[in-house]
Amino acid sequence: MAEVGIIEGEKLLILIGDGASPEVFTHPCLINTTRGITWVTNMTETEVPDCASPATPAKIVRKAKSVDFTVSGAGKVDKTSVFAYIQWLNSAVSKNAKLTQEGTGANGGWIGTGKLLLKDFAVTGDRGDYQEVTLTLVPAGAFTWAAAS
Repeated sequence: MAEVGIIEGEKLLILIGDGASPEVFTHPCLINTTRGITWVTNMTETEVPDCASPATPAKIVRKAKSVDFTVSGAGKVDKTSVFAYIQWLNSAVSKNAKLTQEGTGANGGWIGTGKLLLKDFAVTGDRGDYQEVTLTLVPAGAFTWAAAS
């Protein structure tokens, strides 16, 4: 039996640039429990009727209009990071980013580079527990995707 080539969750990194020269990319300490990237294809759907037999159900034809992705992250609050993310959201500017699956291409590694916008950012906390953060990042233009070397 061949085993599935699994990869640890912490190997998925969302690296945000600091804007300096040279730019330094780091994975936010706020994203310390859950992180994910969801890719989607936005499409049109058209019903194509059967002209020879109009009473039969039509066939649905789909066509891709665009592709997109959303980055999500969550974790226990890193209290030294929260204000910087509030400022990022309120500035409405994009930041350089690298999305990586650590490892070489042969071992499932890849990297995406481009700019991200902070779409939403929430800090929540229950009485008697510690605060948590959730955030969503979206691309601000094209991303380049490649296998990691």
